[in-house]
Amino acid sequence: MGFDANRNGAFPLSSRPLDFPRNALRTPTQVELDLRLLRYFKVGEHGKLDLVAESFNLLNYTNVAAVNPFFGPGTAPIPAFDTPDRAGIARQLQFSIDFEF
Repeated sequence: MGFDANRNGAFPLSSRPLDFPRNALRTPTQVELDLRLLRYFKVGEHGKLDLVAESFNLLNYTNVAAVNPFFGPGTAPIPAFDTPDRAGIARQLQFSIDFEF
């Protein structure tokens, strides 16, 4: 089939079927745990040493950032329709040492 049923001039893969509501695609639940640990140490009379450890997505959970919105031509969706398209960031760790005087 592959015709422009919505009459919007879009390529048929990006057109949705007429009975398919707008914004109907949803990504799965997002799970992310960020953590920051900070420890101060006094150095001398006025100095201070800061040790910092930070983690982003500590559990390293794969968060789906987007799903494939392309339905395909005709009435049968392409196999990749509504499947994960992009993922969020993987676990990231960063450490820092600051000395204030």
